[in-house]
Amino acid sequence: MKATIKSHIGKRETNQDFVATFTNLSNQILAILCDGMGGHNAGDIASEMAVLQLGNSWKKSEFNEQEIHSAEQWLREHINKENKRIYDAATVFQDLNGMGTTLVAAVIFEDSTLVANVGDSRAYVLEASTLNKVTEDHSFANELKLNGQITEEEALIHEKRNTLTRSLGIGSNVIIDFFYLSNTRIQNLLLCSDGLTNAVNETEIQTLLSQRITDLDKVELLVKNALSQGASDNITVCLIEYNSSESIDMESTIGEGGSSDGNR
Repeated sequence: MKATIKSHIGKRETNQDFVATFTNLSNQILAILCDGMGGHNAGDIASEMAVLQLGNSWKKSEFNEQEIHSAEQWLREHINKENKRIYDAATVFQDLNGMGTTLVAAVIFEDSTLVANVGDSRAYVLEASTLNKVTEDHSFANELKLNGQITEEEALIHEKRNTLTRSLGIGSNVIIDFFYLSNTRIQNLLLCSDGLTNAVNETEIQTLLSQRITDLDKVELLVKNALSQGASDNITVCLIEYNSSESIDMESTIGEGGSSDGNR
């Protein structure tokens, strides 16, 4: 199994995305991608806090292959702990007021993968060269679409398509979505921030990931295509190849400090 990571600042002044992979005592992989938001340096602080604190806790955990549901309980507890940590810091320190972050994470067991999601960073799987979206965006426009009030086409251009209904750091508790996947047919798992998906559509992502090129070439082309198609936000991708003969880089991290007005 191999992870390939790339992040680009886009047209922003700083990069508030943060991504990393970790392994625990049972040699199970946790990949985490966060997209921070907030004024001054708050967004990058929130995303880095969430990734590194959660990842460092994961390194001390241990599960057998039948305990993936226990891993869900672990994630629920620890994501809420990091949510509370971010919320408390934003309450205490004036320059961090309003900071928060999305989170999409994946725990990879031998036979199954568990995905956790808060916000509008996404997880996709490529199976038999077909791309399937795993997560649902926690955005105002997507909530309207799910309730049947607007169409998918209207959601793509809705004025509140980037307004989040869930994120870490906004309240003392956070609701997390969980998804269970069988590893049998998965070729790749893609975690990405909305800087990619706001610029590159799913058909393009599927076509690119299905090409017979290296994973490094794939992530570089994803970012390059997003930039060429007008991406203005930070763009971050983590591509995990299943059944790879190469080992994953467990401690790879990408992320830089930055600032934002909160309109990600």
